[in-house]
Amino acid sequence: MERVDVLVVGGGIAGLAVASALQEKGDVLLLEEKASLGGLAVELSCKATDRCLRCGVCRAAEVVRKGWFGVENITGESPRAVVREKGGFRITTDRRELAARLVVLATGAVPFPVEEFPQYLWGRKERIFTGFELERRLKSGNLEEFAAFRSLAFVQCVGSRNARKRLGYCSQVCCRYALRLVANLRFRFPEVRIDFYSMDLQVLGDGQEALRDAAHSVFRYRSLPFALQEDGDGVTVFVEVDGKATKRRYDAVVLSVGLVASPGTQRMAELFRLPQREGGFIVPHPQDGVFACGTATGPKDITSTICEAERLSEELGALLGR
Repeated sequence: MERVDVLVVGGGIAGLAVASALQEKGDVLLLEEKASLGGLAVELSCKATDRCLRCGVCRAAEVVRKGWFGVENITGESPRAVVREKGGFRITTDRRELAARLVVLATGAVPFPVEEFPQYLWGRKERIFTGFELERRLKSGNLEEFAAFRSLAFVQCVGSRNARKRLGYCSQVCCRYALRLVANLRFRFPEVRIDFYSMDLQVLGDGQEALRDAAHSVFRYRSLPFALQEDGDGVTVFVEVDGKATKRRYDAVVLSVGLVASPGTQRMAELFRLPQREGGFIVPHPQDGVFACGTATGPKDITSTICEAERLSEELGALLGR
């Protein structure tokens, strides 16, 4: 049975940042249930125009590069059983048994499953995209069809701020990634008109000046559409404005999707018997040697995730006495 000081569960940027920082302070092992490291962050694109928009993607890429070469890791495995013992944990994975003094859960978040909102028609139409789909298109350079669009609608809070689904929290990241996408699209296609449908606007964090500039470049409606309808020429957005139902036409619609806890985060919370909150996230307090980090505890952007991981690594280093 292999023994380590710290077992990090989750190979996204939070887990990689913690594991990298602790390499010289103890025996650290990282487990990632997928076949590769990086998590959701590696699917995101740098959104810089003629200036950096402070999206954090470049910083995330550096964390992943450092982790690949500097962190002892096992991919394709995840904890399946846990026994608390004096001085730590005995953990059984898919293929082995491990003993760990401390455990870090950095199992992350995933985009809200948009198909749970059938009124938004996602997955059944060609002109309705999620923000994460647009991120991937930007990363791959596949934006040809957007060059033909002259009007776009961004719909915020998809999967957040929804008490009916017990998702009343703000995902925090949606406004920021949407505004950065707006800035990039306007830079590439200056003739496009972009409208922004939201309950409010969150522009805190890195790059506030650029985010405010992007916000000033769109027409904002403080209301969320209650239905979409697509035909061969575009998408009709049905929305209530000033107490009256109205409709507007666009070439395409982008759904800014919020974050919920990943299946891995929810499974680890149950396995380690940790309290959870809205969205399935782990309550962010240490529980007798178990620490949750990054978006396993709630939605946050790349920069905040890395900073939190760095702070946790300092705390764990002190506990290890090194």
